[in-house]
Amino acid sequence: MNDANGRLSSDCELAEQGESTDLEAMTGTDHGEIFQPTLSADAPSRFSHSQLQMLSTIHKLLRYPPQGSLEVRPTSWLDGVRGIAALEVYIFHTMALWASVAPAWSPETGEKNYLQWPILRTFFISGGTAVCLFFVLSGYVLTHKSLRWLREGFPEKLQVYPAIASSLFRRGLRLYLPPVLLTFCEMLATRCGVSPPLNFMFIPEPTLLAQFVDWLKEINRFVNPVYNFPSAVQGSAIGMKYDPVVWTLPLEYYGSLLCYMFLFVFVRIEKVWLRMGLLTFFSGSFLLIGSWNLFCFLAGMLIADFHLIQEENDQKPSIQHGVIWTTLFAIAFYVAGLPSLGSPIARMQPMPGFEILHALTPMNLSMEDHSRFWWSISGVLMLLAISQLPRLKKLFETNFCQYMGKIAFSLYLIHEFCLVLFGLSLQSFMMRLEPTAGTFGYWLLCVVWYILFTVPTFALAAQVEVCMRIPIRKSCFPMGADEAVSGDYMPASETALRLLGSVQALNFYLC
Repeated sequence: MNDANGRLSSDCELAEQGESTDLEAMTGTDHGEIFQPTLSADAPSRFSHSQLQMLSTIHKLLRYPPQGSLEVRPTSWLDGVRGIAALEVYIFHTMALWASVAPAWSPETGEKNYLQWPILRTFFISGGTAVCLFFVLSGYVLTHKSLRWLREGFPEKLQVYPAIASSLFRRGLRLYLPPVLLTFCEMLATRCGVSPPLNFMFIPEPTLLAQFVDWLKEINRFVNPVYNFPSAVQGSAIGMKYDPVVWTLPLEYYGSLLCYMFLFVFVRIEKVWLRMGLLTFFSGSFLLIGSWNLFCFLAGMLIADFHLIQEENDQKPSIQHGVIWTTLFAIAFYVAGLPSLGSPIARMQPMPGFEILHALTPMNLSMEDHSRFWWSISGVLMLLAISQLPRLKKLFETNFCQYMGKIAFSLYLIHEFCLVLFGLSLQSFMMRLEPTAGTFGYWLLCVVWYILFTVPTFALAAQVEVCMRIPIRKSCFPMGADEAVSGDYMPASETALRLLGSVQALNFYLC
């Protein structure tokens, strides 16, 4: 009975995660309530009145739950992995202001920064692998509950059809509404001169109305399958002049649809080994034709099915297996630091420490950046290895990782906007001290900049999560805990009413 309750709780949580994007995290309890900061009973004796006010302000800004208020569930580590992956993208985009770490370390080409060494560079330049890891996570959480129903057989498998139909309708709105609202704000800020453009492609229109029309055209190109479907399924970046970071979202959307399509087919396939064989075949095939993103989604789906096998057989990790998975994680971590091969110059440059990977890269594949071949494999192996290492999973269940998981999607959307809004000017002001590059003073200035920039950026990401994304999630067809367990999904009439509610919410934010 306890096992059954644990499984239902896990299903409920994964259902909520599955309705989120690759970076999304729930900033609430299972009932959709936002965590409110509370102080312990002995707080007044330990803090003065002014200190209590300061703590309360920090809680309100960062929305960070107090110690002990984060309930660790069986799948909380997935939120932590997503949060750290978002942090890697954040570091990847901000470190470029202070050091040239993208190329491989090579004295022959003058690249002598110690941050460019293999293994060490993974901490600062693994944004490409982080994106792949997002897609693997999405493939996992979108399909875990349905795959469990398929394994349980009739009548549970009959719940897969209404579950997928409900998810299909809500997926696009939940995925696209936040970037639409944020790029609208970015368009206004750029056009009015409050912020520099995020993209060199941006050209101001003569009037605000003309700029608004241009933004509508960009949004249409961003969400319309007529424009973005061919490039999205191939894993190519879909640039948007108002915010280049959102290029991954169409790829996320079509990868989600692919997972749903496979679930539809798997309802009719009773043999578990046949389902897993088909997933292995198609995921490998997508990688071999250059569709690295679709490979990641199906690989995440395969990992979810693998975990269900372990649950059924009650398999527990052994010391021998721990050594194997640790070695696999170390290899994946090393591969994650592979330099980009996106330009002809990068392909010709020497890569000490990565020459074997460079030589084994299939350059005949149709890829925008052939390093994504290895980055995607690294993302898959990394999630698989983490799932098999209990101590490593506990690391991702810590409060910091859980907090990062809660603001991951909002941080991903706004961090570059914050960079041009006040990060660049802050760096320019600090560089008036004229520090010598590479010295202790230079790196000390870098650390100070990161502190001064990161705190307001994280605070703004938390506010976007609370003030924008949670209302959108509640208005755009929320699915409660009971629905997740019982499989009772909305009828068409209720769906239409929720759609009208989401349109009203959109009008509220735009006005």
